[in-house]
Amino acid sequence: MKRFLFLLVALGLYAITASAQTEKNYIFRVATGNITYTEPQEKKTTVGSVLGDLVKAAAGSNTEQHPEFADNVRSAISGAIGSARRLRVVDTPLLPEDLEEDEAAMTFDGSIGSISCTSQNITTKDSKGVEHKSIQYRSTITATINLKSVRTGQIVKTITIGTGEYDYNWIETPEKAIGNAIAKMQAYITNELNLSYPMYASIVEGNLAKKDKQKEVYIDLGALDGAFKGMTFNVYTVFTVAGKEAKKEIGRLRITEVMGDDISLCKVTRGGVDIKASIDAGATLLITSTN
Repeated sequence: MKRFLFLLVALGLYAITASAQTEKNYIFRVATGNITYTEPQEKKTTVGSVLGDLVKAAAGSNTEQHPEFADNVRSAISGAIGSARRLRVVDTPLLPEDLEEDEAAMTFDGSIGSISCTSQNITTKDSKGVEHKSIQYRSTITATINLKSVRTGQIVKTITIGTGEYDYNWIETPEKAIGNAIAKMQAYITNELNLSYPMYASIVEGNLAKKDKQKEVYIDLGALDGAFKGMTFNVYTVFTVAGKEAKKEIGRLRITEVMGDDISLCKVTRGGVDIKASIDAGATLLITSTN
């Protein structure tokens, strides 16, 4: 896979407060915490490491740490969290006694394990077969981010990031390589938080239908909610089993037009038959964003 490797572990995702979950699309305030950076220590010299270094040297490969970019990584992490649709980063500390009665708030901290850049000699040939040599770079950033409940101090979510391990794109300068890794990290964090804290919607009216299949529906998310053309959703039926709420995925939607502050038109991309049957039967449908 020619992509960045990211690993995510979610711990107690919905364990912040029960009251916050009952409010549709609740916005969490998130206070900034300390993100430490400790430059990795040199590995102990072994026969294997010496041979590895010799192979890398023969290939013109060299890896260096770049602690001067630690503040850039910290800023990107904060920006990524604040860009999630249901999270708002605040600069002031949040204390339990400062929260509203039903407010669920978080703080984040973490650690940066590595900001490295690897250089390698690259040889290419032009259309005439003439060889051209250059030095190109790629970057790896590792970090761990913890989101914690302000009320309890418990970790409610941990994101572990490792960029670059499967990235085979070489870039012409170390600055651009590190910038590329930071941008990929930032986009990933925002995307994962949007998935972990999705937007919820309801179908307010069916639109286009053909025979027994629903083709389009209107949902109650719009511009004020950050809805956008191309935003996608899973559709679930909600029912009760032995006194417990259960759900079953029956289809998917994609916004084709944001039509107001709180309304959008969606194309049914999967499950049109089940969605129409559920609408006709007056069933309870749960709709959650997937991007």
